[in-house]
Amino acid sequence: MIKAEMLSHSESPASKEVSQMVANQFKNCLPHSKGESQLHVLAFQGESDKLKRLLILIRAEPNRLNAINQLNRLGCTPLRLAATSGHLDCLNLLLEAGASVDISDVKCQTPLFVAIKNRRYECAEKLLQAGACPEGDSSNSSTPLYVAFMNRDLRCLLLLLEYGAHPDQLTHSVHFLPTKYTPKITSLRAAVDYLNGPEETFKAVRALLIRGCKTDNFTYHSIIYQDNERLVDLLYNFGLDSTTRDVNNRLASELILNNQAKRKLCLLRDSSLQYRK
Repeated sequence: MIKAEMLSHSESPASKEVSQMVANQFKNCLPHSKGESQLHVLAFQGESDKLKRLLILIRAEPNRLNAINQLNRLGCTPLRLAATSGHLDCLNLLLEAGASVDISDVKCQTPLFVAIKNRRYECAEKLLQAGACPEGDSSNSSTPLYVAFMNRDLRCLLLLLEYGAHPDQLTHSVHFLPTKYTPKITSLRAAVDYLNGPEETFKAVRALLIRGCKTDNFTYHSIIYQDNERLVDLLYNFGLDSTTRDVNNRLASELILNNQAKRKLCLLRDSSLQYRK
């Protein structure tokens, strides 16, 4: 008894808040003894014909939306499970029946988040067309855009940007963490470091810049090392500062390299200086 009381008194306010949040996440879930409803099973397995017949029966019920949006034992709606498995027919049926598009599971993953994570492009596109929030759940520390970068998935990345994903929003500030979480990588850095090859990198960086991505804390140095001349030209035209130095106090134009990207940067810089004269 004394030990239990000591543990209780030693629990910090932050720990209590996290514990309460976790408990709330499971509050409306089906108990483990039941686990899944028939809707969950059919949506996950892609049984679209059976799902359609079941939805017709459910539509006659007064609380039909409660059934359609029922959470399984892990907080997943049938829509979330259809998105997980990539069953577009089932996902369409559920949306037509009135399924809510942004209900998160116990890990704060929306249907769109898992569609992006599992590379279900068609499902992600349909969810965005149906009004899914491209930023995902603000209680999740990561956004769908961040997941697309980690997957090296240019198609999903461009899709999210097309539907309004904030170009700089890779993470959310989760309120119960003791300190504000700040991303260690920017969108431009992720595009350069993670995407496959110069062509994909160029397309991603161009899309980010067109949508207003910040160029703060990004320099030409990594582009020079990669000898990506097109990217140098693109970034310069969008106003990236060429006078920023690296941790060794070097300008990108001072790197001991002799390649097309460095020559391009020097040419652009010299032309700009000449024009100002």
